[in-house]
Amino acid sequence: MSERYILNKTFPFLCLSCLLGCSEADSTAVVGLWENQPVVTAQMKVLARPNYVFTNRPLTEATVFTGLQNDSAELIVVCCIKVSKPTAVDVKVVLQKYASDTRFVQYMKNIKGLPYVYEAEPVDGKRWTSMMKTVMETAEDKNVPAPYSVPVIAATFDKKETLPLAFQINGQKARLTSKEMPNGDAVRYQFTLNGKVITFSEPSDPHD
Repeated sequence: MSERYILNKTFPFLCLSCLLGCSEADSTAVVGLWENQPVVTAQMKVLARPNYVFTNRPLTEATVFTGLQNDSAELIVVCCIKVSKPTAVDVKVVLQKYASDTRFVQYMKNIKGLPYVYEAEPVDGKRWTSMMKTVMETAEDKNVPAPYSVPVIAATFDKKETLPLAFQINGQKARLTSKEMPNGDAVRYQFTLNGKVITFSEPSDPHD
């Protein structure tokens, strides 16, 4: 049997598979966590405060994320953090770099459900919401090793300081809930986007 014959027989099947794959592509926004975790010395002095965004799907381009902090009655908008280089980092390399801070290492290792990690940076200060300003002011103080983390979504909400627990993004219905796990060791987050549920968790340390 010739190679030409095999190609002609399989080509329609490949086209159909491609069409089916495209129709099933995930059109919901990428979600995850922004981690602003200090790396400290034994004397609790801040050595570094790297920013990472953990995501549920890989990024293909530079992406801006908005934090949504659950305040039980509404979501506080934390704008914004940006991933400029959509190349995932090797978490093992990060943990080796900051191995001297065992709390940082254990915390990062226990973020669950978000397999992709990217270096990030705050957007221009002119775009910051009130909560973002507060977070960044704290982060700039080298004597305050307070960690911060917040669920994020790949979207922006111009000039909004709060959102309802259920909101819309690009015409899609969205909702974010958070819940302390029974053992108190972790917080579980759940984004529901157009009926699709994405669940992930992090150690409860930043929320104590």
